[in-house]
Amino acid sequence: MSTLDTLLSPGTVRSAVLPVVRQQVSALEPTLARISSYHLGFIDEHGEPSGAANGKLTRSALMMAAAAGVGLRPQDVVSQAAALELLHNSTLIHDDIIDGDDLRRGRRAAWTVFGTGLAILAGDALQGLSLQLVVDDPGPGRAEISCAFAEATRLVLSGQAREFTVRLDADAGIRDYERIVEEKTSALLECALVTPALRAGRPEHVLAALRGAGRHLGLAFQILNDVEDIWGDPAVTGKPVRSDIQRRNPSCPVMAGLTAGGPASERLRELWQADDTTVAHLQKIADLVEESGGRRTAEQLSRSHFDSALAHLGRAELIPAASNELAAVFDRIVHRSA
Repeated sequence: MSTLDTLLSPGTVRSAVLPVVRQQVSALEPTLARISSYHLGFIDEHGEPSGAANGKLTRSALMMAAAAGVGLRPQDVVSQAAALELLHNSTLIHDDIIDGDDLRRGRRAAWTVFGTGLAILAGDALQGLSLQLVVDDPGPGRAEISCAFAEATRLVLSGQAREFTVRLDADAGIRDYERIVEEKTSALLECALVTPALRAGRPEHVLAALRGAGRHLGLAFQILNDVEDIWGDPAVTGKPVRSDIQRRNPSCPVMAGLTAGGPASERLRELWQADDTTVAHLQKIADLVEESGGRRTAEQLSRSHFDSALAHLGRAELIPAASNELAAVFDRIVHRSA
């Protein structure tokens, strides 16, 4: 194993980032600290230590790999990596409430344990904690990095709001869907990739290449995730099959099927608008999405965005070994490869 592989191994990333996250959360108001610590898996619902802190730390791994790519040590961005994990988890707490999801990472979601109101406040607290951690860091590029985090926060909230609008619009298309993903998912991945370059003072064309890589990576990931929601194995995806269809969340295969035209697409539109969440109804919707070509279109789009992410990465002028490692991380994110 190379030195870079060792620095960026999951165990190394976790051992670097989680202590910072834990320390920051512990300084919150006690009730908010308890809820946040429970959500993050540090404690159980009774406040006892837990070994459930099993998040993937995807964004931290991306940021540390990008740091190596611009000639920094991964530890040079540990505070920012921890801040991004806090920001990401704030969105997860809120998403669980909005979607009515009872489970998160195999445990009861925070809102089902502590109540909706307190869970909302805990999510808000993590968001504020994230920005404070970035602002307080004295390193180079602090102002630019703070702006990047603030912009990522704004975009995530915008995407969440936009999703509600599209959910009610049967005429929305793939471009509407992609804009939601660019805001809700890609924004944090872009932030992960561009933060080290801002710290290293890299020029705008490098920043643009990294933003493009993050944008297309988020799209490739989310589109394939949407496919897995309908046809994947719950043991692999970690969530119930067809949960997006049940909630009528806009997803790429469905949006592609709804706008494909033809008898299957028209029938899909009728079933999509019906107030029916039975297993049989969801199965019919899934079958019509595939029959109309929605699944095929989504899988092709995911591959196209993944290729575009790698192409942008290749233009970012990173140290070759780190660029190769980032490409491998991209693949693991999108394809869930080991």
